[in-house]
Order: sequence, then structure tokens, then C-alpha cells
Amino acid sequence: MTQNDPKTRMRISVAARDATYAKYSHCCAICGTGTALGLQHITPIMYGGDSSPENLILLCAQCQASMGQQPREIEFVSFLAEVMTLHPDYKGVQRDALIGGNNRLRADLIAERLRPMPARSLIIECKTTTTFGSGGIANVIQQLRTYAGHLPQSEPILAIPASLREAETDAVRGAGIELWDLPTLAKLFSGQLPKATPGFYPAILQSIRASAGGPSTELSLAEKLKACAPGKRDWLVYQSLIGDILEWLFYPTLAKPLCEHNDKAKANRRDFIIPNYAEQGFWAFLRNNYQADYVVVDAKNYSKKASKSDVLQIANYLKPHGAGMFGLILSRRGGDIRGCEHTVREQWSIHRKLILILDDEDVQAMLTAKGSDARPRRSWHRNFNLSASRCRRRCLEGSQFDGGEAPKRNPTPSASTLARIELWPQMVRYTF
Repeated sequence: MTQNDPKTRMRISVAARDATYAKYSHCCAICGTGTALGLQHITPIMYGGDSSPENLILLCAQCQASMGQQPREIEFVSFLAEVMTLHPDYKGVQRDALIGGNNRLRADLIAERLRPMPARSLIIECKTTTTFGSGGIANVIQQLRTYAGHLPQSEPILAIPASLREAETDAVRGAGIELWDLPTLAKLFSGQLPKATPGFYPAILQSIRASAGGPSTELSLAEKLKACAPGKRDWLVYQSLIGDILEWLFYPTLAKPLCEHNDKAKANRRDFIIPNYAEQGFWAFLRNNYQADYVVVDAKNYSKKASKSDVLQIANYLKPHGAGMFGLILSRRGGDIRGCEHTVREQWSIHRKLILILDDEDVQAMLTAKGSDARPRRSWHRNFNLSASRCRRRCLEGSQFDGGEAPKRNPTPSASTLARIELWPQMVRYTF
């Protein structure tokens, strides 16, 4: 028998069995039980799957039986609608949407994709390998073409929780249809999988994500950061690395960083500016409250801590009718307390320019959070909270500051003054 023979591909080797059991810690991938376990193929053998650890999932007998009884395509549609709703790049997700006027066509999902700009309408047909029918992939392509013809300016997508054969993949893409197969789904919605309702499809995609092989992008970037020596010699390496890190952390929520950008007067140059088109969440808050249509970034590969002059340099670039009023300084050892951190608070309280200083530990924490979908809470949040409390107390004793105006004596601080102090802890929590 050859390797392409279905019977050969169905055989599960002892090594593949042991590797799969170890990957799931001898527990069911769906319910977590450790009894009556068995292996199941993710992509069926008849559709090109094999018995490698990457295509195997560990399930208990009850989960295997229940998955065989459930309407799998309906469940897949429900799962995809959920993760798309959780994803910031999609909105207006509708299931079983009627299109075509008098023809009364019913699409599995329609939605709007916000990024990359401009926003586009999507029409998504969900299939499993058991629902192609006798006509196979050709019928699916014709179905999506019909739907797209009744929904002008829409982009057709075929979503399938499997890996299609090469010929089928070429046919779909050749017809101008975007393909969301297993690897694509695992990559697109990696950040939403931990938040999705537990079930068969989240477990499969988590398995695909875990089996991608090699170090994760987050780990690779973290190792490069550790290997980059502080100092003048590697300043260009550090600057390029920070651009890669920022793009990985925040794109496509933010646009890709633009390197070494001057202001209009050509008097001030910053390492990066990052366009901010966010319509919701943390970055939208910065747009609305700090005119942050752009995030201004300086990368300092210093062997010492950043100083007052570094804060003033980036502050000169921040303008309400220019890049905005929010900037980041990434310095290997952070900023010194006496000059740097005092100047940061001064720029925030008097000129309403919000500048954050991140050290290597902060960047490493963000990369870790990106990889695990966690929200790091760093000690410097608490430290700033304490200093903000002192600032708040001074306000209550008589200082008021609004916008770019100089401080005025007034026993009652304005609402916006207190809001900026109280909201600071929320603003410094990372949002991806």
C-alpha cells in the first residue's frame, strides 16, 4: 500500500497516538474528562486527512457520540458567528440572512469587514466535508456566485473546518472566492478562541494553533529583544525590532507603523507614527479624548534610563491639529523618576499630552499577553495610581487644569480633570 492509500492514512502509529495523548494531557479536548478516551481525525481520511498528530484530536466516548448526533454544519455556523462577533474587525454579523429580493435566497452569514480599509460586505457560506453533496466543490462555487450576484459589492467567502485538496483550493480561489479553511480560521480568530463557548470547533482550532510548529511569533520577537544589546551600536536593530513588535501587537487594530516621520515644519522627527482608525475600545478612546489620529513612537536603545529631554522631544511633536496628543517612548530601562516621570505627569496635567514610557519588561509582558490572550497588570500601574492620588489631592486642595490652559486656583476641580486622573489606570491596560 502507498502513503496515499486511505487505509494507510487511517492507521495511527504508536508515536502519533502517544504525541496526541500528551498534547491534550490525557484529557478530552472538549469536556476535559480523563476516561473513555479515543482519537478522532480532524480532517476526515476521505477528504485528504491523515493520521499525523496535527490531524488528531482526543475525545471521550460521550463527546464523540454527541458530535456524531449533532447537526454539525449548524453548529459550525453558530461558532463562526460567535467568533466573528467577538473580533473587532467585523460587525453586523447576521445568521440565515435573506438576500435576493423575490428570489428569497438565504445566506449562512453576512457581515461587514472593517479592516483592511475600506470596509467591505461579506457573504459567507459555511460547509462541512459531509455537506458538499454529489456535485462537490463546483456546486458550492456556483452557490456563492449566485449569492454574490444578488448582493452587490460583496466579497464571497467559503468557510470550512477542514483542509481541502489542492485542486479544490485552486478552484475556489480561481473563482475569486476567499477560502477560510482550518489553518486560516485558526489564524484569523486565534485571539477569540479562548473566549468562545467550549465545543468541538474551538477545540479543533486550538489544536491546529498549538500544532503550528516552531516558536511562536511572540516568543521569537521576545528572544530578539533579549539578544539586542543596549547602546549606540545596535540602535538601528532595536528601532527596526520595535517596529516589528508594534505591528505584531496592534495591527490591524492600528495601521502598520510608518518609519521616521517628520512633522510639517521638518523640525521634529520621530521614529514611528502609527495611524489610528479604531472605532471602538481603548484606541477609540484615545482618538476621542487626545485627538490621537496617530500614535507617535520613539525607540530609545539606551543603556541608561530615558530623561526629561527625551519626554520634551516627543512632546514637541504632539499637537492637537497634527499627529495628536498621545505618544509612546520605548526605552530599554524605562525613565528616571526625578526628571522623566515628573515631566510626563507635567505634560499630561498642564498640556494634556499623554506620554507613556515602556521598558523591556513592559514589552515582554505585552508579547506574553498577545500569545496567551491575557491582560497583564504591571506594578507601574499601581505606582502611577499612587502618584495620581497625590495629584488628585492637590486638585481638591485648589488646582484646576483643563486642556492646554495654565493651572488656575479653584477649590472645585473640573469633571474632566478628575476623569483624566481616574481613567489613567484603564488607559494603561493593554488592549489588542
